[in-house]
Amino acid sequence: MPRPAPTPFPPAAPEAVADWRWQHVHAAQSLADVERLFPGRFDLGALDRPGIAAAIALYGMRATPYYLSLARSASPADPVWALAVPAPQETTVLPEEREDPIGDEAPELRPLPALTRRYRDRVLLYPTPTCSVHCRHCFRKRMVGNADYAFSDAQLGQAVDWIARQPEIHEVILTGGDPLTLSDDKLLNLLAALDEIEHVWSLRLHTRMPVVNPYRITPELVSGLQQLSRPVLVVTHVNHSQELAEPLVAAVARLRGGGIDVLNQSVLLAGLNDTPLVQRELIWGLLRAGVRPYALHHADLVPGTSHLRTTVAQGQALLAALRGTVPGHALPRYLLDVPGGHGKVPLEPPWALPAEGGGLRIQAPDGSTHLYGATGSPAP
Repeated sequence: MPRPAPTPFPPAAPEAVADWRWQHVHAAQSLADVERLFPGRFDLGALDRPGIAAAIALYGMRATPYYLSLARSASPADPVWALAVPAPQETTVLPEEREDPIGDEAPELRPLPALTRRYRDRVLLYPTPTCSVHCRHCFRKRMVGNADYAFSDAQLGQAVDWIARQPEIHEVILTGGDPLTLSDDKLLNLLAALDEIEHVWSLRLHTRMPVVNPYRITPELVSGLQQLSRPVLVVTHVNHSQELAEPLVAAVARLRGGGIDVLNQSVLLAGLNDTPLVQRELIWGLLRAGVRPYALHHADLVPGTSHLRTTVAQGQALLAALRGTVPGHALPRYLLDVPGGHGKVPLEPPWALPAEGGGLRIQAPDGSTHLYGATGSPAP
């Protein structure tokens, strides 16, 4: 059975704690907030508080009380704590790390500020830079919580109009930030506008809210999504079975009850989910919750995240160990988002082949070739 969510937080009425807006507003933005929300729950004595404060000053922190309640200890070895609370290592930036590691903002891919078009038939739409939790490995650290990426209603309207003029586009992917931090009215009005475009056949929502703020998946939201004529696909982001608590399972059940499929993409993270045992627990936990695993991403070259990246060889060995030990339909594809905006490729032949001198020669979907270093860095 899924693990129940621990409940020793904070002094508020149960109906408030179970309201997604309360969770969002009361998100911790410092260790002092963690202490206030969870008095006596976590032993913070061994932490490098100045180092953590320096990382917060660089990249910020935000974590809902619900998500922090899933942490079992204030330790970088705890998969929830490590993804919710900044680490001092984030202040160390390697030369190969990039502010925009997957090329979201490459000028040739940005027809408008609120859009990225990496493939002919799909487009990314950024309705908000806001998230309920600032994940430490996030490849959009520069964007999350940054008002410079808060596009106006007029700009979003221009994006919808542009999509309507591109008959090759058949799927619109709302990402961010987290589109489910929008109000029902704003989100559903935007989706309704996209739903009216004849050549848009599918709508996809990329969100971590079922994991970090599952109370967002309200019956009212599900009912609104059901009114759309296009299929709606929700892709969530669970990295460890510790995140599969009962509120997430209930949120997924509401979505599936409304006829909405739920997929999962996760990121391979060093020391957190990089063993066959942990990945099997995650895969089976997702299946029991009604979520279909579909992608395991190699960690991107995000500034200050080298402590969370494995090598590609480690990831390939992990997938080899999983094959034959979990159902084939639940085995995720191990993917690399090629730096520079060239799209995603499976880290297997013929897309990824050994290169002379080490590393990999990557064949991108756009036909270009790229060297990727043996340690997970672009080769020189």
